[in-house]
Amino acid sequence: MRNRSVMKRENRMLAAACMLPVLVGIFFEQDESYKISIPRFLLLAMVILAYNVLLFVKKAEWERRKTVMICSVMSLFATALIQGVCMLRQTEATSDSLINGLGILLALIVLGAFFLQVKQEKGITENVITVVIFASFLVRIFYVVLTQAHLFQNDLASFSDEGYGHLGYIYYLFQDGRLPDINPMEYYELYQPPLHYAVSALFFKLCQLLGCPEGIWEELLQLLTLGYSMLIVAFVDKIAIRMKLSLTGRLAVVCFAGFLPYGIMISGSLNNDLLMILCMVMVIYFTLKWYEEPTFKNILIMAVCIGCSMMSKVSGALIAPAMAVLMLYRAWQDRGQWKTYLKQYISFGLVAFPLGMWHPVYNWLKWGMPFGYVPAMGPESGQFIGQYDKWSRFFDFNQAFDQLTVQGDRFHGFTDYNLPVTVIKFAVFGESNYYKASPLTQFTGTVIFWATLALFCLMAVSLLAWCFCRDRRMVYKMFTATGIVVSLCYFVRFCWQYPYVCTMNIRYIMGAFYLGCLTVGAAVTNLRDKLAARTMRAGRVCTMIVTTVSAMYAAAVLVLMAGMEILLP
Repeated sequence: MRNRSVMKRENRMLAAACMLPVLVGIFFEQDESYKISIPRFLLLAMVILAYNVLLFVKKAEWERRKTVMICSVMSLFATALIQGVCMLRQTEATSDSLINGLGILLALIVLGAFFLQVKQEKGITENVITVVIFASFLVRIFYVVLTQAHLFQNDLASFSDEGYGHLGYIYYLFQDGRLPDINPMEYYELYQPPLHYAVSALFFKLCQLLGCPEGIWEELLQLLTLGYSMLIVAFVDKIAIRMKLSLTGRLAVVCFAGFLPYGIMISGSLNNDLLMILCMVMVIYFTLKWYEEPTFKNILIMAVCIGCSMMSKVSGALIAPAMAVLMLYRAWQDRGQWKTYLKQYISFGLVAFPLGMWHPVYNWLKWGMPFGYVPAMGPESGQFIGQYDKWSRFFDFNQAFDQLTVQGDRFHGFTDYNLPVTVIKFAVFGESNYYKASPLTQFTGTVIFWATLALFCLMAVSLLAWCFCRDRRMVYKMFTATGIVVSLCYFVRFCWQYPYVCTMNIRYIMGAFYLGCLTVGAAVTNLRDKLAARTMRAGRVCTMIVTTVSAMYAAAVLVLMAGMEILLP
């Protein structure tokens, strides 16, 4: 049986991921220059204080109250930081030296507070992991509150009957309550499965019911994706627990998975990627849970998750081969009960296939749209890079590092075509190009770029090292390796088939990225165990190095996000 206190903590983090976006919507005004008024700040402080008092009155265990107090202070600090950025935005004569000084101060505060807690806890504990996850929630709130909804988005168009794109799709469902009765191959983004757009349309109905001005609906819609993003981090940690990773390994997982710059930036996206990624991560978790407890309930949850993943985006099916490997392996282990597993698999298919495939089948029958249809932009697009051969796409680094942000217009200079390097550029800066606008963002952005490149290399090494390491996690290795390899092979094929800069975006392999973070955590767990078996000192040194690197990466990303927000409108 799993530790009950750990399970309660996991559930509290899921609850926090659901409740925090609601509180953000109540207390913050995203369409104002200053995001929270003094009365609202005081009310927020009173709510936080009341919750701490409630835990004291209920005589909750001290460890929980202590963690809640730390998270409360972090919340107030993050709110003050948001207001500080708003103040700097209003100051026209803000100097680079002031911004640099504030960035250094922020890094020192964050790192100092983290290592102070680690020292007080006498090492990496569940409380430390909780605080790091909560910090990843706060940095997402920081980004979403301060970033206007139309910035750094993909193919949004407008919320109107002529907008098409993602917002146009939502508009059709909002107005008509049904799928657009027009050929999806002739109108932008209408070929996508409808789950994200249906949920968004219902959210807009709620905004309308509450009397929210239509002009801020798009800003409020970010609260939905903010919740998705937080849930992803919480579920990644739950997966790490299922895989029996050490606390040090889990710290590496949540720091890298929770603070990848693009993972933060996508929390404000309004397209269908994030819901698909969330459902895919949930598939991973519930598949591992089913493997340990192969019940009808668990396999039906798996089926709903994979079906919803595909109903958000067809590429959600990429996790299916990894699921199949685990399901077949479990059935082979218990082959004497094959009738039970056969019933479960039939039930799985009866739920997953209709959920995931009804929309592609509908479009094929009604419009003749091929399965897996993706519109091509054509060689006349400024993003077209079909003139480069496959060798160049992988191994030609000419000018690849001259500019660390993505270059996507061949009519106005160099266009990125090297696949590995461009993925890293998207991972760190998304589609923005702000990093050279100030010394702070240029320095931190450059450091994070090379650190992220090293992280991706470490993922590959960790996967190989972990696969050849003797431990009792063979089933997790099969599942993780299959998921990563299938996703990357599909991604490379997709980039060959559609040779454009935008197809190299990391958003297409975020599921593989989170699995890669888990392999790093698994490798750290095995390495620390082996070193600790030799000498306690070696184990402590390993823990110290992993802790320091993980914390510095997270702190650098926070400073980069803060510097970016000062520069944004």
